[in-house]
Amino acid sequence: MPRYRCPSCCCGPALVLHPPKGVIPLCSSCATPLQRQPPVRPIPLLVLLTVGGVLVASSIPILFTPEPAPSSRREKLA
Repeated sequence: MPRYRCPSCCCGPALVLHPPKGVIPLCSSCATPLQRQPPVRPIPLLVLLTVGGVLVASSIPILFTPEPAPSSRREKLA
């Protein structure tokens, strides 16, 4: 879905438009040409992948450490 945003009107969500080929859509409030927005912003995607990778990498050693043997109450009393 093509999304467009007005560069001069900073506030508001991106508009989802389907203009004909070769036509640049105009903003309805200020009549400036709209800029096409990418479907996924690269910086938040990079941050998400980095944080996810760190979390997964930090949990791998936990999977390979053996659990301590459970101690019974009889051993403690004796």
